[in-house]
Amino acid sequence: MHVGFFSGDITRSGGTENVSVMIANRLVAHDGYEVSFVSLFEERPEPFFAINSKIRRFALYPTAVHGIRHYADTCRRLRNVIRAHRIDVLVDIDGILDMYSLPIRRGTGVKVISWEHFNYHQNPDAPYRKITRRWAARSADAIVTLTQADKKLYEEHLRIRRRIYAIPNPMRVPPTGGDYDLDSRMIVSAGRLTYQKGFDLLIDVASEVLPAHPDWQWVVLGDGEDREALERKTIDEGLEGRLIFRGRVTDMDEYYRHASMFVLTSRFEGLPMVLLEAKAHRIPIIGFDCETGPSDIVTDGVNGYLIPCFDTERMSMSVEELITNPRKRSDMASHALDDAERFDMDTIIRSWIQVLNEVTQ
Repeated sequence: MHVGFFSGDITRSGGTENVSVMIANRLVAHDGYEVSFVSLFEERPEPFFAINSKIRRFALYPTAVHGIRHYADTCRRLRNVIRAHRIDVLVDIDGILDMYSLPIRRGTGVKVISWEHFNYHQNPDAPYRKITRRWAARSADAIVTLTQADKKLYEEHLRIRRRIYAIPNPMRVPPTGGDYDLDSRMIVSAGRLTYQKGFDLLIDVASEVLPAHPDWQWVVLGDGEDREALERKTIDEGLEGRLIFRGRVTDMDEYYRHASMFVLTSRFEGLPMVLLEAKAHRIPIIGFDCETGPSDIVTDGVNGYLIPCFDTERMSMSVEELITNPRKRSDMASHALDDAERFDMDTIIRSWIQVLNEVTQ
């Protein structure tokens, strides 16, 4: 079976690309599966996340292409790739890509799986996600959500004519272990610097907490279109040198290993990979209890705190509590891996293989 993962740009450093590469790398190791990545375009010659050498990559365009005006041409190019390389199943790793894949089911015989990485209520970057979700409900061979809660939202709001599954993102096992660093004075956050991730709210929290703790530092990993505005706000709040935007880093594990806690200020999520990475490194987590994801990973009061959206005052108090209470941090770290088996890669890849087999029967 030849499985193609359809991406906007698989060379990007986002959570969607991360989990897609993880699944593809594991799938290609199974007998009977050929795997490829098909991107609209690739802005970088090498992907941010290491892709197995057995996996081929195809780009529909040589340079960045955006907008609906290329719609017909994009469908034609995608159809040609599917036919030329005999792709049996196309997994759209962003639901908005259904607009290109669903029309070419007829004439190619390709099966289409719509993989929801946000949640039913969110339409970032493109309001016509609402249209593609309804279209997928009618025409996709399967829909995969990241949480049971989101699966239920789909079932409540749409007439699903095909199969729908809830498969969480896998939790990557860190390359090296180690004990929780109780002496750490570093708070870590990570994600693409966009409105969705709420780093403007993070600055509000940091401005309440950091001035009282001059020996502590807050590091944000990731890049994005809002970086300049966020760095300007950081300076305006007098946090220069205390709240640091590191940009893209190749070794996030190094930061996780030496973090005292992880803070998530997202306005919405699907199932955030950064929280699974923090969990894997046994770091206490504080996050807004946004729809959906954080509550699937964090047990409030046990291995972290879930904060009502978007109560920056409450979040500031929780961060302050963990700063001043190392015993509490240590206790939360000891419970970080509670119920981690739900995110085991072997379990998750078996679920994906079941989906692939059922849509091709």
